[in-house]
Amino acid sequence: MPVKPILSIIIVSYNVAPFIENCLKSIFADKNLDFNGDSKNSKTPAELIIVDNHSSDASVSIIKNFQIKNCLKISNFKLKISHSNQGFSQANNLGVKQAQGNYLLFLNPDTVILHSSISQSLDWLSSHPEALGCTAQLLNTDKTIQPSGGFFPNLLNLFTWSTNLDDLPLTNDLIKPIHPHSPIFYTHPKFYLQDHSQDWLTGACILLRKNAFDQVGGFDQDYFMYGEELELCYRLKKVFPLKKFWYLIGPQITHLGGGSSVNRLNPLINEYHGIIAFFKKHQPSWQLPLAKLLIKFNCLCHYLLYLIKKPETAKLYQQIFSQL
Repeated sequence: MPVKPILSIIIVSYNVAPFIENCLKSIFADKNLDFNGDSKNSKTPAELIIVDNHSSDASVSIIKNFQIKNCLKISNFKLKISHSNQGFSQANNLGVKQAQGNYLLFLNPDTVILHSSISQSLDWLSSHPEALGCTAQLLNTDKTIQPSGGFFPNLLNLFTWSTNLDDLPLTNDLIKPIHPHSPIFYTHPKFYLQDHSQDWLTGACILLRKNAFDQVGGFDQDYFMYGEELELCYRLKKVFPLKKFWYLIGPQITHLGGGSSVNRLNPLINEYHGIIAFFKKHQPSWQLPLAKLLIKFNCLCHYLLYLIKKPETAKLYQQIFSQL
């Protein structure tokens, strides 16, 4: 008799043909996960749910061919094809509606799982009831550590970020940053070199308890892409103030980054809009104009910084400034 999954892995795909197969191969290489519903082994029952946001490339056919080639049951390998690009939040919420597991892993398609990191993370979370969720250490393709998650925005850390004061030594020790620096930054911070709790986890890899996710109503669908995981973590913390999100250095995942972005402009402007939306929804109304002013200042600083050395990048910031 088929076993009910304990873990539901949810991937949102959108024109990810160059790397989706490597992502799937790395998931199914985890020998501690069982995607066949076999009750006779000691592996963790799991299911994979992919929501495709109306890809125009070969993404869907690659996913279907992978399923056929590996003889995966439809009950444990579900592909939902949308007729339009719904964005990250709505597509993930759709995936959760299909999920049967007690735990949800939201995973980007431009990732490669290293040494059974999924089952490692699940084992850790299931044995730490005080934790709401956790994430793995994200690596760049050159194996350097990629910044991942951070602390909730407020006027103080938005000021240090917008004015680049958070690049100075000791600033981030005094004021918890929205985006902590990686170890290769010139101050060589150790933030991502040890297990620790932090306010929010990146959506590239975030493992959560399904009952907590359901209790807060899932991702805010007003967010199309970028900033939705920060906002979700904030609402989860409000409901479960004594529980924490954890960053783990044992499990590791290679993250290419920007795999589902249409162009370079989108991630930049969506990050700005994500912070503005957070202030609009969760901070006092008098803070919103100040937050917008600080973000415009940050955009202007980047424009001036790149104007001579990287005019194409400067042009991007000029376009963003006009849209803020």
